[in-house]
Amino acid sequence: MSDETASLTEVTLSVPGMLCDGCAEMVRDLLMAVPGVRQARASAWRKHVAVRFEPSRVGPAEIRSALANGGFDGAEVQA
Repeated sequence: MSDETASLTEVTLSVPGMLCDGCAEMVRDLLMAVPGVRQARASAWRKHVAVRFEPSRVGPAEIRSALANGGFDGAEVQA
């Protein structure tokens, strides 16, 4: 499992339209449906979602596109 985990990349996106726990659940479900996304941790309180993904299968642009298709704007948060 450590080899699999090592190959994952994480990106944090700001999602200002995520206003409640229901929105956070919807964001998580939208992102988990994207092939290559392994984990999505959404926080309505922080208005952020942390996404772990396989960079060989999907990238931040596709992740933001999935959010946009679900009605949410997402912008990458710089560390």
